[in-house]
Amino acid sequence: MRPILFIALLALPLSLPAQTGGPELELYLQRQISDWRVDGDTVETRVNRLGLRLHEQFLEGLWIGLHGGYLSLTQSGNPSTRGLDLTGWYLGTSGRFRMLQAGPATLSALGRFTYHEADASDAGQNTRLVWNEWGMGLESAFRFDPLQLRLGVDYARVDGDETARGDIRRSATLREDESVTATAAMDVFVDTTGRVTLQVESGGRRSAGIWFSRQF
Repeated sequence: MRPILFIALLALPLSLPAQTGGPELELYLQRQISDWRVDGDTVETRVNRLGLRLHEQFLEGLWIGLHGGYLSLTQSGNPSTRGLDLTGWYLGTSGRFRMLQAGPATLSALGRFTYHEADASDAGQNTRLVWNEWGMGLESAFRFDPLQLRLGVDYARVDGDETARGDIRRSATLREDESVTATAAMDVFVDTTGRVTLQVESGGRRSAGIWFSRQF
């Protein structure tokens, strides 16, 4: 099944009337570093994302969302991308299900799928990367207005392909070297419908990002 079709099928609930709450739109900027395996070699991969995410609550405790945007990518240790700043786009879907709630504390299950494309050309060398990222995890949240602390852990899998043409000519597979990541986030609720979030990750991925959210 093509990735875009897969995303469209998962996003079908967004076309249905919401059962509770309103849609929330997020604008975010994130920098992420992880180690990939490209034809058996370890390659440090740095990805910057500027994106939007729209998600909405359906039924009690269930949220479904779509996300996508612009990305830039650089690598160390990969001759096919040496000196190149690859740019491209990504599109995905995500879900959250609240399993438990006790006062200000909640426990939720998370899932996501994202499709990515990026390429660059320089001095006759053209390299293109196409990859998917799957993820699932657990997240606990503790809210004490106007702040909320979220702590989580997730398992992610990255798989895709590299196509290089020029001085280096090859087709290679790519995988994420590690897959378990711990996440910590702080939400600051600026009013009844808006919040600002700072988030960091450590483990398989190392990242930092900022989110600006508004519920409508």
